[in-house]
Amino acid sequence: MAQQIEPTSSVTFTNTDSTHLRILYNVNDLLRQAEVDSLDMNVVLSRILQLAQNELQAQTGSIFVLDANQDLQHVWLVDGETQMDDVPPTPFLRQVLNEGIAGQAIRDQQIVVIDDSLTDDRWLLRDDHVTTRESWSAICAPFVIRNRVVGTITLTKPGLAEFGPAAVNLLDAIASQTASTIENARLYQEAQRQIKIQSMLNEASTIINSSLDLNEILQSLLSQMNQLLDVEALSIALVDEDTNELVYVVGEGSGSEAIVGLRLPANEGVSGWVMQQVKPALVPDTRLDPRFTRKGDERTSYPTKSIICAPLHVRGQVLGTVQAINARKATFTKDDLSLMVSLANLASSAIHHAQQFSLIQAAEARYTALFDDSIDPIVLTNLEGTILGINQQALRFFGYETAELLNKSLHLLHPTVTENQTYRLQVTSPSDVSRIVTSQVLTKDGKLCPIEVHGKLTVANDTEILQWIYHDISEQVELESMRQDLTAMLVHDLQSPLSNVISSLQLLEEDLPDNSGPTVLMLIDIALKSSARLQDLINSLLEIQRLESGKLVINAKPTDVHMLVDEARRIVLPNMEKYKMDFVANVPTELEFVAIDAAMIQRVLVNLLDNAIKFNPHGQTITVDVVPIGEDKRVKISISDQGEGIPPEFRSVVFDKFRRVRNKSKAKGLGLGLAFCRLAVEAHKGQIWVDEADGGGARFNFTVPIG
Repeated sequence: MAQQIEPTSSVTFTNTDSTHLRILYNVNDLLRQAEVDSLDMNVVLSRILQLAQNELQAQTGSIFVLDANQDLQHVWLVDGETQMDDVPPTPFLRQVLNEGIAGQAIRDQQIVVIDDSLTDDRWLLRDDHVTTRESWSAICAPFVIRNRVVGTITLTKPGLAEFGPAAVNLLDAIASQTASTIENARLYQEAQRQIKIQSMLNEASTIINSSLDLNEILQSLLSQMNQLLDVEALSIALVDEDTNELVYVVGEGSGSEAIVGLRLPANEGVSGWVMQQVKPALVPDTRLDPRFTRKGDERTSYPTKSIICAPLHVRGQVLGTVQAINARKATFTKDDLSLMVSLANLASSAIHHAQQFSLIQAAEARYTALFDDSIDPIVLTNLEGTILGINQQALRFFGYETAELLNKSLHLLHPTVTENQTYRLQVTSPSDVSRIVTSQVLTKDGKLCPIEVHGKLTVANDTEILQWIYHDISEQVELESMRQDLTAMLVHDLQSPLSNVISSLQLLEEDLPDNSGPTVLMLIDIALKSSARLQDLINSLLEIQRLESGKLVINAKPTDVHMLVDEARRIVLPNMEKYKMDFVANVPTELEFVAIDAAMIQRVLVNLLDNAIKFNPHGQTITVDVVPIGEDKRVKISISDQGEGIPPEFRSVVFDKFRRVRNKSKAKGLGLGLAFCRLAVEAHKGQIWVDEADGGGARFNFTVPIG
């Protein structure tokens, strides 16, 4: 038979009212004295429990204190004359808190009375306990403050219905007076604990961050953890990314030497789960947790009963795990896990820095070896061009000593060009690579050498630096000069005999008898056209050579744009009619003159139109667009076809000499036409490029100045 009793205002107890008031006065005096002294929860609650036991003539009793998460934090027990202070919460006591009489009192925030332990389900029976054989009475009162339960007090004694209304009122009064003291003592205890934890965390942080030696950091970390957690053993496992395993690298306490070197798959054990989920874990009983593996116990011959584990991670990267096993004084709590997470977060940053430092040291060692042993001369400068470093090959190449070049301007090695041309690279990030070619570099002995320089922006110690790699191209320059001389000699030597051949063919054609057959006339015509084509090729080579050398004079005069485009159309019209192509010209009426060498740009237009005709499908349209660019005082001329276009990867090389990148079945010639176009446009200080036309096909664009 059970009852749940509301406290009443009247007190009907076996003692007199004065005795009742005396008891409450003693309780109040005891609590006030505790608050004045030290708020020692252990002293306060053990006395309260003893006083309540005596006054209600109970045989046994208990006080539960809950933490902020409503978990069982402290337990005081009394059985007859035996009192046990602040004992570890056992699984049975936790069950009482959740399912038994204490749980009922907490949920209802009211006193609960059990009249017969044998018939009331809220009384949890224990094997071989007297209450499994005899009827006992029990009473439980919650400690309530501001509608929140901070604990319970439970008293029991043999017999049926031993706790009447007077007992209910008395215990309710004791609980009401005790609740605020428990809360104050708990808060005081927690504050003292947090001060101690913070002090140790600060000490741990100082020790950990004072070193970049990984082993020293890990060992120091475990030592600090053990002072805060008081456990039997601690260990740290780090991730081996090559094998995706957790490798135990350091330990402290029982079995610490044996645990070092143990490897576990990343998906195995409590540590593996913590690593995979990047979440902490609290396992109060390893026998009941399927995640737990006995491999560590088998290696150390030391049993793991309980464990808390937290991940080591930085910016989403899991570095490993830290775990503590077997708390010495009690089972692990959520506060212990929270403390473990704080220590893990502190350690993660230190471990990450130490690992990065090791990687940087290794990278710097590799770079230094490559830098010093490189077969190419290498010079390092800041963004202003001041020399910061130079390798041995560069010293040999330039003929200087290290001290003669350090902190000097790179311009010292390049006196024939401006400083901007030498080291002001158009690079925006460390991944960008720019190549420049300087005509000459000056060695210490006054020798001028042609060189090619590759420059790259890199970052070292958070500072942007430029790395310059030199290549001696003296042999290439000499070979190129010989090739150009040979080409010029052959072209000039071919020019005169070819002119004689063409003149002879023309005279022969004029002197042919009127009755000459068609075969003779056809052969003469083929010879004249082939000779003319060869003469055009020779002239192109000569003009390209003069443009490259800067010897071709640009005679720029105001030229009517409309006439320029119309004349080019007239020249290519026969070919367009042959392939039934349409010609569309979009030239603004208000645009009149451009400042150009008319003959040269005329040839550029004709070359680009011929190129478009060659690759435009029969019956399609070729479009010429002329657009003024007001800010630059230039005109952009675009020639578009409707062919297959030019792939993006070839657009940067299509203007090189002897390059053909379109459909080879249609392409004819040696690839000199577009090379001439580039050189002619650049001679006018313009630009030329190719992109995709609207609707497909290729669009060649170039700019020339407005007249």
